[in-house]
Amino acid sequence: MIALALLAASVPLGAQSAPPAEPAPEPAPVEELARLVEEQRRLIEAQQRALAEQQQKLAEQQQALAEQQQRLTDQQAKLTEQEKRLAELEQRLEEASLLALATSNEVAEIRKLPVEESVAAAVEARLAEVEQTVQRVPEMAIQNLQGEFPGSFKIPGTDAALRIGGRVRVVFIDSFDAIGSDDRFITSSIPVEGSEEAGKTSRVEFSVIPSRFNFDLRTPTGVGYMRAYIEADFAGSSNQLRLRHAFGQWDRWLVGQSWSTFSDPEAEPDGIDFEGLNAISMVRQPQVRWTRPIGERLSFAVAAEEANPDLTGAEGVNQAPDLILRLRWDPKEAPLFGFGLLREGSHIQTSLLFRQLRGEVESPTGEPIDTLSTAGYGINLSGVLPAPWAPERGRIRFAWNAGKGIGRYITDLSTDGGQDAFFDEEAGELVALPVGSSYIGLEHWWNERLRSTLTTGFVWVDTLDAQPGDALERTQRFSLNLSYSPIPRLDIVAEYLWGRRINRDGQSGKAGQIQLGSAFRF
Repeated sequence: MIALALLAASVPLGAQSAPPAEPAPEPAPVEELARLVEEQRRLIEAQQRALAEQQQKLAEQQQALAEQQQRLTDQQAKLTEQEKRLAELEQRLEEASLLALATSNEVAEIRKLPVEESVAAAVEARLAEVEQTVQRVPEMAIQNLQGEFPGSFKIPGTDAALRIGGRVRVVFIDSFDAIGSDDRFITSSIPVEGSEEAGKTSRVEFSVIPSRFNFDLRTPTGVGYMRAYIEADFAGSSNQLRLRHAFGQWDRWLVGQSWSTFSDPEAEPDGIDFEGLNAISMVRQPQVRWTRPIGERLSFAVAAEEANPDLTGAEGVNQAPDLILRLRWDPKEAPLFGFGLLREGSHIQTSLLFRQLRGEVESPTGEPIDTLSTAGYGINLSGVLPAPWAPERGRIRFAWNAGKGIGRYITDLSTDGGQDAFFDEEAGELVALPVGSSYIGLEHWWNERLRSTLTTGFVWVDTLDAQPGDALERTQRFSLNLSYSPIPRLDIVAEYLWGRRINRDGQSGKAGQIQLGSAFRF
């Protein structure tokens, strides 16, 4: 400090009056840094705002893209549905074109016919329509199973289709003479003259037991459709339900109770009598059947069916099933000598039947039960043909059955009972009875709604010397009816029936009956 003071004192006073000029102050470094920071902050905020706007635009573009993708998906679904509908329309158009072509061809053929034949052709078309609508034998086994069929509906929640069908039949029966049953015409039950039963007077009866219902179900299995069919009527004891059919069908197989492979239900002439023809084979029984087509119009079937021998003097025993072979021809159009041109709806079938008849015989001396057996066999020839004198208006339905030990397969003999075989006590053997039957029915359509059927049937048995004199040897049956169908599903029928029974000793009896009734199919 002293040194500084001395230095100041040594300086001249004049030099102190004009001090040197000072330089301009420079900006403080802190303020410049703050300014730069503020500029950077504003720049960052601007960039953040720009980035937010970019993100907002990107989100909007993504949403627009999602909406476009959804619209594209919806358009693709609509396009797929339109393509499906277009394919269905094309198929319908093709079917309609084929139908139109077929109709055009039929019209062309009809125009070629003379005027008087066009009426017959109309009746023939009506006949075919009625037969298809009515479904004469809906419980018949069919080969071309399908999921949807006429009259069926889909069961909700499943892929199965079900049809409910049946008929309501009411019949008034007036028996002029004594007969074994009041509600039907059983030729083998007619009492012979001079017997106690022959003294019965005439009587009348109302019957609804022929009414029945059925369920037909078909469903896909992955290897083809399966069919289940069940049907019952009210012909059981005291009008209780009686099982008629209960079978399943898949591909070529049928398992369950249905018409025997030896029978031909389609060859049954039109009629209202619940018993049916004396000479027809209309057996329903459990079976396993396999059917194979041979070409377009020919089929072969083989079946193992319940034997259930019906014996006289012995108790039938089932040891082996009946074996049946069948060959059936369903021509579309084919010439047949004497019958002109066979048409759709005609058929001819023949069947062979092989049986083992086994029975147990109880010894009157208390010895052990003896079991006897014998063989049985039979042949069937039946079919439906156009009437030669009026092929467009008439049908001939016929059948011929013959063999040994097949009495149970013929209606009259089955009802009479014990006609498969007879136990000859003296010879100590079971003898198969030679039997046979035949019938023919002539159906004629007078117009689209009115038709009539004339039918005659014969049954015969080659009785044995060991059989009693009252053993059945022959029956004859005749019927004539007139049917009116105001609508395809309704028939109003009047039928006259006459029959005769002849025993081994020559005793005979005859009876007549009138039946009036209606049948409505649903």
